[in-house]
Amino acid sequence: MTSPSSHATSRSLGAWLALAFVLLSMVLTLVLVEVVERAATAQLKTDIGHGLGELAMQTADKLDRGMFERYREVSLLAQRRDLIDPAADKIERRNILVGVQDTYGYYDWIGMADMEGRVQVAAHGLLEGADVSRRPWFQNALLGVYVGDVHEAKLLARVLPPPDVAPRRFVDIAFPYRDKDGKLLGVLGTHLSWQWAREVERSVVVPAAGRGKVEALIVDANGRVLLGPDGLQGTTLAQPSLRFAGERDNGYLVEDWPDGSYLVGFARTRGYGRYPGLGWTVLVRQNVDHAYLPVQQLRRQALWSGIGLALLFSLVGVVMARVLGGLAQRNPRETPPC
Repeated sequence: MTSPSSHATSRSLGAWLALAFVLLSMVLTLVLVEVVERAATAQLKTDIGHGLGELAMQTADKLDRGMFERYREVSLLAQRRDLIDPAADKIERRNILVGVQDTYGYYDWIGMADMEGRVQVAAHGLLEGADVSRRPWFQNALLGVYVGDVHEAKLLARVLPPPDVAPRRFVDIAFPYRDKDGKLLGVLGTHLSWQWAREVERSVVVPAAGRGKVEALIVDANGRVLLGPDGLQGTTLAQPSLRFAGERDNGYLVEDWPDGSYLVGFARTRGYGRYPGLGWTVLVRQNVDHAYLPVQQLRRQALWSGIGLALLFSLVGVVMARVLGGLAQRNPRETPPC
């Protein structure tokens, strides 16, 4: 026969076992969830950063390849005998240039100047007869191939229709042309619309819009923003990402900007083929809160999962404690007879 004290002891043992199982389950579960959550969020942050770095690298590669195609095209034009021969029919020469311009609409101007810097023939006759002897593209191309960085229109601003919003900006590509004996005859120059770079940027960044607002900037070798958000375009930057881009091909980091903290992927253009490159840096940035939104979601999921698992294991612990308490109650210690 069991005494009331033995029943009380069994119940007390069951309660202590239940409490111990509950506490142990909760502690172990929450610790495990915390460890897994830390590892998962660190990997997720790395993946997000690499994603922006990859976008920057894709943009830089497209810029380099696009400039190479134009570089090669102008190089081939400067070697066409039916174009560079001064004795060739002027209308036919103009039509050749028009055909090139129509094939690639971002050529805002293509023309040929003689040794004195007088434009002899140009697509659609624009600037024919004009003096370009003081223009950098002409002066530098007399000494060799010239690729000029982004600049606003000078002479062309007078003859082209006014732009809708921002002033027209161009990249110059110019090659000297020679006769069959190698004698220098003049310069074939082109003004490539900078709108082309905007299309390159959109082709890479727009598909990434699903991950939140992503902005791309193209920065020249001196830190001047050639393309970017309205508040930054034309300004000069001194961000750490520009320094890092000069030290390695691409990467990412979190850095402070005047308008907030951003996760920034970066990549530097390196040129392609014979095109030497202009030292542009591509920055793809996203506000940290938006960039790491998946991390916050993962943390919330881990928290609720941890709570759920802790409750489940606690319930299991309570059941086991009751089973063990019941066994102890059915097998009490026998007390000797008086």
